[in-house]
Amino acid sequence: MEKIKKLSNNKKRKVQELLGQATQAMRLRRLDVLESLLQKVDRIQPNNPDVANFRGVLAIQNGRFEHAETFFVRAINAAPRRADFHLNLGKLYLTQGMPFDALKRFKSATTLEPKSVEAAIGLVQCLIRIGEHKQACTILEPLLAVDPANTDLLLAMFRACFSLAKLERARACLDNVLAIQADCAEAHLGIAQIALQEGDFKEAQREAREALRLAPNNSSLYTFVSDVTKFRDPDDDILRAMLDQYRQSAGRPVDRTNLAFALAKAMGDMGNVERAWEFIMEGNNLRHEQSTYNADEELVHMQEIMRFYTPDVCMRNSGIEDETPIFILGMPRCGSTLSEQILAAHPDVVSRGESETFVKNALLDYHSDENVLTLERMTSFSPDQWRELGTAYLQRLRSDMPDAKRITDKSLTNIRYVGAIHCTLPRARIIHVRRNPLDTCFSIFKNNLAGGQFGYGFNLGELGYYYRMYLKLMQHWRDVLPSGAMYEMDYEALVTNQEEETRKLLDYCGLPWSDDCLQFTQVRNVVSTTSVAQVRRSIYKDSVAAWKPYEQHLQPLIRILGIS
Repeated sequence: MEKIKKLSNNKKRKVQELLGQATQAMRLRRLDVLESLLQKVDRIQPNNPDVANFRGVLAIQNGRFEHAETFFVRAINAAPRRADFHLNLGKLYLTQGMPFDALKRFKSATTLEPKSVEAAIGLVQCLIRIGEHKQACTILEPLLAVDPANTDLLLAMFRACFSLAKLERARACLDNVLAIQADCAEAHLGIAQIALQEGDFKEAQREAREALRLAPNNSSLYTFVSDVTKFRDPDDDILRAMLDQYRQSAGRPVDRTNLAFALAKAMGDMGNVERAWEFIMEGNNLRHEQSTYNADEELVHMQEIMRFYTPDVCMRNSGIEDETPIFILGMPRCGSTLSEQILAAHPDVVSRGESETFVKNALLDYHSDENVLTLERMTSFSPDQWRELGTAYLQRLRSDMPDAKRITDKSLTNIRYVGAIHCTLPRARIIHVRRNPLDTCFSIFKNNLAGGQFGYGFNLGELGYYYRMYLKLMQHWRDVLPSGAMYEMDYEALVTNQEEETRKLLDYCGLPWSDDCLQFTQVRNVVSTTSVAQVRRSIYKDSVAAWKPYEQHLQPLIRILGIS
C-alpha cells in the first residue's frame, strides 16, 4: 500500500477546498475542470484516496469498468474506514453482475455506517440478486417502520416484493412513493414492470412512457420502452427522441450502448434490416471494448471440466436422493424461460427463477481464500461431502418455499455444473433446452445482455467459438452421465407441437398431466429476463429463423459454426 503524504494544516485546508470544488465540477459535469482540480490535489498530496475515488466514478461514466475497480480498490486501501468508497465499489460490482463481491462491500459499508440507508439499500439489492428475497424484506421492514416516508426505502421494498411476486405489496410501495413524489420516474417504471408481469402491455407502455417523460435523459428507460413497444411508424415520438439522444451520446459509452440496442430493436420491428444491423454492431462494439472476456481462458476452463468429470465420477453412488429440484439450463435466449413457465404453471411446481442457487450459494460454502474449491478437489469428494453439498443447496432452495413439492431452478451458467449437480442430487431432473444455433447466437448478439458472464456475446467470432465449446461440453455430459439423467428439449419442437412436447416434459419430470401447463401465460411468478415480454404472450413462431434477414451480416458466425 502506498503511503499518503502527511500535510501541514494549511495544505490540508487547500486539499479540502479543491476536493469541494471537484465535487461541484462533477455535479455540473465539468469534466475538464474536474481533471484540473484532481491534478492540483495530486501535486499537493499524491495517492489521495478521494482523488482515486473521483477517478473511479469518472471511469464508470466512461465505461471503463476495470479501471474503475482499480481506482476504488486503491481508495479503500488508502482509507479502509471510508464507507463511501466501499459503497462505490459495491455498486460497480452489482452493475457488473457480481452480487457476491458487491455483498461484501455493502456489508463493510453498513458496518462502518450502520445508519446508512444507501448501504442498506445496496445490501438489499445484492440479496435480491442472489435470491435471498425474504432476508431483503427483513432488513427493510424495521427501517421503514422508523422512516415510512423514505422513498428510497419504499423503492427498495418494491424491488424485494416484486422479486417475491408479491405484486400487490409492490404496487402499494410505488403508490406511496408517488403520493410523496409524483414525478418519480423510477416509480412509474416499477408500475410498468408490474403491468408487464401481469400481461397488461398497454399499461406497461403507458407507464414506461410517463417515466421517460419525467427522465428523458435516462437511457435505460429507452431500453425498456423499446422492449415493450412494437414500432411501426418511423415518425414515432419515442423513436425520434431515441435518435436525438443517440446523436448526443458521444463520449458516454454506457448511454450510447443502451440507445444503440434500443434503436436496433425499433429498426428491426419496422423491417429496416440495414439500420438495425448498424445499431446492433455499434452496441456490441461498445460492449466489446469494455469486456474482459478471454476466449483462451474459457477454453481451458471447459477442457478442465471435461477432463475431471469422467464417467467414473458421474456414475458414483453419491448425493441426496431428493427429486425436488428441476434444473433448467442451456445457452442464453434458447427458450429456457418458456420451458420454466410451462412447468411453473403446473400445480405441483414452484419457480425459483434465475437464482444461481447451486453455483453461487451451495458451492461457495466449500470455497475460501485458504481452501480453494478446485475441480480436482471437487471431483474427489466423498459420498458424505456430496450429500453435505446437497443438504446446503436444498436448504437454500426451499428457504422461501418450504412446502413446495417441486422447484424449478433456471440458471444458464449451470451448463458447467451438470456433473456436480448429478453427483449432488442424482434424482434431480436436468433439462437442457436447445434452439437453432443461428437463432440462439443472433438473439444473444442483438440483445444487450446484462452481466459480465456474457462477455463472449459481443463479437461474432468469439460468440461462434463459445457456441462450439458449449456444444462440446454438452456432448461430454451426454457421454458421461447415466442414461436418462438429462432431458433435452428443442425449442422449435415446443413451439410447433406445444401439447405433445409438454406431455414429454412432464413425463420426464414425473409429474401428472395438467391442462394448466398449456395456459402458462397466466403464471404470476416474476420473470426477470429479457424474455418477459415474450412469455406473457401465447406461444408464437415468429422467433423461429429470425436470423434469416441478417444472413449476409452473419457470415463470419455461419462460417465458424460450420453451417452450410
